[in-house]
Amino acid sequence: MGKLHKLTGSKQVFLMVAFLAVLIGASSFPSAHAQDIPLLAQQGLNLSQTHCGRCHIVAKDRFAGIASTPSFKIMIQALDDWEDRFDTFMARNPHPAHMRLEGADERPEDLPSTIKEVILTLDEIEVILAYVDYMAEELGRTNP
Repeated sequence: MGKLHKLTGSKQVFLMVAFLAVLIGASSFPSAHAQDIPLLAQQGLNLSQTHCGRCHIVAKDRFAGIASTPSFKIMIQALDDWEDRFDTFMARNPHPAHMRLEGADERPEDLPSTIKEVILTLDEIEVILAYVDYMAEELGRTNP
């Protein structure tokens, strides 16, 4: 008999509901297929998955990121000031503790990064923001 059959009824129901929630949630994200989005937004998605995805859920993959960290989708949908938050993310906590702009002063030795430091260029930030703008457009959250 399979492992699922060995679970009690309530555990089976819980696992099935959790699985369906993941499937439904993943399907509600904007499409992230390379052929469906502009090249700049695709590049932004790739950079976001590499750098932001360490903490945030940035696309369909709901198993990336940290559960207590807001996803890009939630921030865009739920926050009225989402554009400002994304535009100023490098200055917002906790980002200064582990992110730095390329060419900026090295982190002081008495303030070490708590995780592998992320160093971004201004161009990379613009590309990430292009993906965020694309995602907002897909979610119907753009300003007229």
